[in-house]
Amino acid sequence: MKKSIAVLLCIMMLFSCAATAESIGSEKVTMGILGVNGAFELRCAIPEEYTLEVLDSEGDSVTAMISPDAAGKPSLSLSITYNDLYSDVARLNDLDPESAAAIADSFREEDQVEISTMTTIYGTEFYVVKVGKDNVDYVVFYTVYRGYEIEIVMTHMGSAGLESEGKAEIVPVTDEEIRLAVQFLSELDFLSESVDSPAAY
Repeated sequence: MKKSIAVLLCIMMLFSCAATAESIGSEKVTMGILGVNGAFELRCAIPEEYTLEVLDSEGDSVTAMISPDAAGKPSLSLSITYNDLYSDVARLNDLDPESAAAIADSFREEDQVEISTMTTIYGTEFYVVKVGKDNVDYVVFYTVYRGYEIEIVMTHMGSAGLESEGKAEIVPVTDEEIRLAVQFLSELDFLSESVDSPAAY
């Protein structure tokens, strides 16, 4: 998914009026059921002092917002969407070099970015895309799993307290905050309805 689409999605989520689920610390909760290319219950662990909003949950997609309860912390927007182009792709690791390069290049089309590759605890590769010329304005985390594009956008735009403090500038995302998103992504579970255990995400 291209960077411009990711930013638009993030802004839409930040100003959504969807009902908010109770903040539940590190306990894992269900975000929805994904029913394409297998049947999976999507579960996640909410970071402490954060609140989950499930904005949309359909058979082929889930969108959600993970918002801080206190000022000064970044927000995370999550999008999981099935893509027919990746219907037979188990993980980002399995893409051919040309396809993987095309995804990375899509993030370079409009802004200056720094792209690195990391892996979840199960070994699934994902891109960490730091966006910004002088500072890290926001960070996109992107991967593919079982045909689904998984994308998290981390930003301070719209975070609690910034508007009341009159801060119009974009607050840079720090490496420590990036580690929070990496931990969230690593603990995201695709639970197969046919097997009572997490898929090897």
